[in-house]
Amino acid sequence: MNNASRLKNEVPRLALRILLVLVLMSFATSCSKHSTSQNSNTAAGSANSANSNQADPAQAPLVHSQQNVQGNIARIQLAIQMARDAFKTNKWQDAVTFLQSAKTEVDAAIARNTRINDDFEALKAAIDRTIPLLENHSKEADARLTELQTRIGAIKVNIG
Repeated sequence: MNNASRLKNEVPRLALRILLVLVLMSFATSCSKHSTSQNSNTAAGSANSANSNQADPAQAPLVHSQQNVQGNIARIQLAIQMARDAFKTNKWQDAVTFLQSAKTEVDAAIARNTRINDDFEALKAAIDRTIPLLENHSKEADARLTELQTRIGAIKVNIG
């Protein structure tokens, strides 16, 4: 009888565990289907959203890989932020490398011949003034990096 009572206790536990696994699998499946449908919608709607004024939050991770002005701006922002982070940890050469990468992206944006080329030219000049400060380990570099972030933020708003 001891085995029979133990079996009575084990069956509901086993059924509960199976039910829990099925529910978790259902959630995992529904989430993965949702993200793939979102990705297909994102790919299908990328041409439409490129013309819109507001970026779709689902497309935010894709902005860095876009080969347009918005992508250039996102990559410039990232490079400047990484340069600033490297500066804060006294990785001066890394900061210079990140700013040179940002300058390359600025050149690519200028080559697109947008209506805000003057802003990009001013940003490029500011980057050129900041790189020597980083190479010389100047304390003024932090203020210049902040200025670069402000400039690219303003460009992002202007391109809106």
